[in-house]
Amino acid sequence: MRTSVLSRKTKEVEVKVEVNIDSSGYEIETGIPFFNHMLESFAKHSGIGLKLSAKGDIEVDEHHTVEDTAITFGEAIRTALGEKRGIRRFGDAIIPMDESVAICGVDVSGRGVFNFDGKLKGLDDFKGENFYHFFDTLCRNSGLNVYLSAKGKNPHHMMEACFKAFGIALKKAVEIVDGDVKSTKGMLD
Repeated sequence: MRTSVLSRKTKEVEVKVEVNIDSSGYEIETGIPFFNHMLESFAKHSGIGLKLSAKGDIEVDEHHTVEDTAITFGEAIRTALGEKRGIRRFGDAIIPMDESVAICGVDVSGRGVFNFDGKLKGLDDFKGENFYHFFDTLCRNSGLNVYLSAKGKNPHHMMEACFKAFGIALKKAVEIVDGDVKSTKGMLD
């Protein structure tokens, strides 16, 4: 089983993440209801098992909790995937949600890069900058190369479509298809 359990504790945030690439189900509590909803949407649509708890200084801002969650979740994904032998490596998804649409491409290359195309406003309890910061930090710590594009009018729908598209694209990319490493270098790092 491709699993990982990691935790991180700073003066600002305490996070524990359990990832199971090959099993579904989720239990998520970050203290930020909208962020919980986005992570639950990811887990539900990816079919990747996720247990995540975060307690942070949200009375200051959601930034620290979002950042440390992304660091720990990213490291857990990287650890669970190991040497990535046999995975498809690439995955994609186009997800409409009401008036919005998100397009996502994922490459499990080992080189964490995030690229976002779109204009996204935040919500009262979740800033647009923290949406971007979550994905950028997750990518750098997981080694995932993720392209996300979103169009729409409702920021809730745009962000949710992105989390769902990312989940579906990631699940495709990490599917075991043979015993080979999908790189001419012979490794994904």
